[in-house]
Amino acid sequence: MSASPPLRTSAALEEFADPPRVVARFVHPGRQPFVQRAGVDARAAAPFAALLAGIDEPALAAYEAGFAADIDRSAALIDPVHASRLPFVAGDRILALGDSITDDSLSWAFQLQAYLARHRAADGIHVINAGITGNTTQEALARIDRIAAERPTWVIQMLGTNDARRHGRIGARMQSLEETRRNLRLLAELIATETDAEHVCLTPPPVVEADADAWAPFRDERITWREADVAEIADAVRAHPGRVVDVHARLRDAPAGWLLPDGVHPTLVGQRRIADIVLDALSAPPH
Repeated sequence: MSASPPLRTSAALEEFADPPRVVARFVHPGRQPFVQRAGVDARAAAPFAALLAGIDEPALAAYEAGFAADIDRSAALIDPVHASRLPFVAGDRILALGDSITDDSLSWAFQLQAYLARHRAADGIHVINAGITGNTTQEALARIDRIAAERPTWVIQMLGTNDARRHGRIGARMQSLEETRRNLRLLAELIATETDAEHVCLTPPPVVEADADAWAPFRDERITWREADVAEIADAVRAHPGRVVDVHARLRDAPAGWLLPDGVHPTLVGQRRIADIVLDALSAPPH
């Protein structure tokens, strides 16, 4: 069963109106494991990022400055009451592990960093964005070395949307539900043994399959999503033995404006909702 379609707002449509900006927003080659293993930093990868977006480096820098300004404005709207209740301590390193929803230059992870900089600046808490567009749980397993290398004290993980991605006319699913469950278990084991981090899992947000089916770039790639598949994965994530933040349940009946017209990725407002859901859950006593 598909999630109820959120009404498209003009702001949501505007966020996808500039194709080079969309590429700059969601494609960050400097985060790829093979690039990091080669010792190439994000600044050195900038020419390739600009090339992928079909723009020059000054235009890319202008987009990035705009993203940063949007993040600051959005994070300023999140309730400051969470700040003093969060379990983070001075010097914490929070690694946000995910796919394009996290990789997004307007993502919940960047809004979390901006929120902490605004309300807990003296604590020097650092959020490391380890989102990679297109990643499945299997691909996250394959980069445990990069996760451990960041020396996180917290790993906040939101994966599974791409496990549910379907390809071609036969609708081949990227990962079976059994494979996703196995990968989630192994990720929990590896994070526990390879790091000293507290591990928090977020359920993936709902999708609107009619919008995903109709989105031209997805049609060109012959990919789409089914909400029933994403809901199954959300159930699998809920089995995580540590803290679970149920983003899927909280966004299922969210008001209009939280989802982009592709039916899969959150708007700036939707990303702020996710950040607020995470902050609200973590500022409450653990069960």
